Amino acid sequence: MRIKKFNKNKYILSKENVWVRDFCSDYRGVDINRLCYKENKLWIENEFANLKRSKLELPLEELKYENIIICSDGFGWREKKKLLGKIPNSLTKIIGTNGSLSKWDMVGEKAEIKRAMSFYLVNNPYSECMDFLPKSHNYYPNIMASIRTFPKFIEKYRTEPYFYRPADDLNYSCNFGSVGLSLDDYRNPICAAISLAWNLGVKKLVLFCCDESFDENREGSIKMENNLYQYPQQIMCQNIIDKQLYWLKQNDVEIFDHSSGIKYENAEYISEDDILSFFQRSVKK
Repeated sequence: MRIKKFNKNKYILSKENVWVRDFCSDYRGVDINRLCYKENKLWIENEFANLKRSKLELPLEELKYENIIICSDGFGWREKKKLLGKIPNSLTKIIGTNGSLSKWDMVGEKAEIKRAMSFYLVNNPYSECMDFLPKSHNYYPNIMASIRTFPKFIEKYRTEPYFYRPADDLNYSCNFGSVGLSLDDYRNPICAAISLAWNLGVKKLVLFCCDESFDENREGSIKMENNLYQYPQQIMCQNIIDKQLYWLKQNDVEIFDHSSGIKYENAEYISEDDILSFFQRSVKK
């Protein structure tokens, strides 16, 4: 385990040599990986377009969410998401990412199982982001969006966004105006959601369908221990997530994973039957 310090921050090294910051500290976030290259011009354009919108301030002092589920639309999502409807909104809060919102059929009069999201988080700067908009329903929960998100998505979304700015980059800077909340996102919405969860006061966390696994061998894919497959880039993202979970564990956050990706070092797998009881029992002291 390699840890280094830079500008008062601490970082741990992932398996793919990405330094993952201790985002639980009080120091200003700095991403030291120099991950931005060709996107600089696009990010600037998106930022200035989004800065023209009214910006809501997230009232963090009023939002204390100790029990949080972060969900994506990973392997088995269609059937597994029904479990979320059995967990009371008063007991847990849900942060949705990726395609989970567009496939969220737990709303409306015809819905057999109903469940609300507390936030939908998005940070895709490209036009493909439009695929995440709801098409079969009109449910638009509160949205937390990177200031670099594709602007047309923000325009089409039916509620005003809360914006965040990604942690500063050694190779990139821009005028963020009045956007105060900074999240470590590594260009990945699940990473950003984990950082948001910490800001919301999380004590117990479950990652739910937070993978991009598939069940057939494809060119360039890698077979995992569970006999499913992922591409190397997807495994790299999960290894970054695993190091974020390391920092949460150092701050006494209880973490479990109910996804179909790689086996995490810093989160045990939890079955569907045990998720509800995990949140029902008191937080570990």
